[in-house]
Amino acid sequence: MGPIYTDEQAEDLIVRFLSGNVSQEEQKELEQWIAADAANRVRFLQLRDTWMATAPSAGYHTDNAWQTLSCRITAEPQIPAISWKRYMQQAAGYVLPFIIGGGLVFAWFAAGRKKQDPRLVTITSPKGATTRISLSDGTEVWLNAGSKLQYAQSYNRKDREVKLEGEAFFKVQTDAEKPFTVKASDLQILALGTSFNVKAYPEDKTVVTTLVEGEVKIDGSNTARPFGVMMKPHQHVVYKKPISGIHSEQMKSTAVAADSADKTQVESSEVNNTEIYTAWKDGNWIVAAQTMEELAVTMERRFNVTVKFNEEELKTYQFSGTFRQETLEQVLGILQLTAPLKYRIDNGVVTLGIDKVLREKYAKALKTGK
Repeated sequence: MGPIYTDEQAEDLIVRFLSGNVSQEEQKELEQWIAADAANRVRFLQLRDTWMATAPSAGYHTDNAWQTLSCRITAEPQIPAISWKRYMQQAAGYVLPFIIGGGLVFAWFAAGRKKQDPRLVTITSPKGATTRISLSDGTEVWLNAGSKLQYAQSYNRKDREVKLEGEAFFKVQTDAEKPFTVKASDLQILALGTSFNVKAYPEDKTVVTTLVEGEVKIDGSNTARPFGVMMKPHQHVVYKKPISGIHSEQMKSTAVAADSADKTQVESSEVNNTEIYTAWKDGNWIVAAQTMEELAVTMERRFNVTVKFNEEELKTYQFSGTFRQETLEQVLGILQLTAPLKYRIDNGVVTLGIDKVLREKYAKALKTGK
């Protein structure tokens, strides 16, 4: 059983936590109080959101206390808010950074200048980190490094719509009356009770959707060549973005399941192991026949570095394997086992080149079979 507080004591403690003015012992007591009763958790979430909703874009910094506390908070029930008028002036001028899943996340509400513009919540997962959050309807979202998720403050009232830039894994809470919608590039991805992965970095040439379980509809009605795909579990759909108004060359497709999809822009296939596309959310990295150039892009996001190649030849080497929680140097060491790679790490810049001794060694091994 957690500590017992009056309403005033609880509110005072929560506000001091949000402003970074609690001791370690007080934070521990607050965690116990939140865990003890669902109503306490609701009260905390309401004050937290009220605090952030009054916050302009000024800077404010807390300790990492949020990391411990946030993992105990998984939902935000919709019940009438209690009054915290005396705290509103305190809240003004602050934005609350918090830590989830090892990644620094900045969440803020940006009020539109026009009354009809909804306030937006923006969650950012920086390079070098992955972030896990829970939405108010119980939907869980994992954001990969260098990704951003946005949704209206009114999320789950009339609809459930989010906008994604980057990569995210969604575990959607079922609500038949309000389908969950992900806007990614010029696609809309609709789901009910579903688990799926979407990769849609702005700089990438594709938007990739992988369905783990449930059912997902990809709505491409806003694309240059409208299409629709109703996905089934273990289906993997790649949408190729148009380049300067011109579609890229036709891709060979297996098991295309599109209502009116143009094969030049949509490829659909069945994958036995969806973990290849979702392992990142658990800190792992599964590579299936990717070139060193492709690996470099992921490496930059995963470890927050810049990768440079001294020789173009190195970009074409391919690698398959699994990295499990390895550091950057460990990853590079593993790559050296299959590619004639030498590297240098200096102030966040990884320089890759050809190791001529290793290249000769590997060439000789291929000839002799040893």
